[in-house]
Amino acid sequence: MLRQPHGRRAVAAAGLALLLAGDALAQDGLRAGSRPKRPDICFNQPEIEAEAIVRAGMIIRDHARACARRGHDTEILQLWAAFDNANAERLQDAVQVRAQAFRRNWPNDPNVAQRYANESVASRQLVDFAPAECAALRDLVESFKIWPDYMKHVRTVEVGQVKTLIRQCPRRSPGEPGARLD
Repeated sequence: MLRQPHGRRAVAAAGLALLLAGDALAQDGLRAGSRPKRPDICFNQPEIEAEAIVRAGMIIRDHARACARRGHDTEILQLWAAFDNANAERLQDAVQVRAQAFRRNWPNDPNVAQRYANESVASRQLVDFAPAECAALRDLVESFKIWPDYMKHVRTVEVGQVKTLIRQCPRRSPGEPGARLD
């Protein structure tokens, strides 16, 4: 009788893989970034940029609140609020463009924009904000001296995130101004 030491290991490894996969398979669907894009939903370039502008602000505000809650840095939220107030008109313009895009793509779902907002913030939350993350966030917010500084961050970080979630319209949408929101 031949002993097969590798056979037991293979069975144990396969069992462990099935256990780990079971947890992953039991999750409620795919995460936002891995969902296939719906072919009937699209944003034009100004709408993608508007979504990115709004999304960046929500994430910065959420992370600033987390830093304050943990006592790492309570002033980041005030710095962001000052920038937000100084650029309220541009931010509101982005909110309006975004709202129009959501209404056009989901005319019968008034809550879709809130779900996308919740997903975008939740998908970027750190489990535990360390002082180093809060210091980096402070540096980022302090770097927003003028609107183009913020837009550089938006285009570097957030536009790609939005394009991962929402397909870009293949041609200009009706009423698309063609201008960037800066």
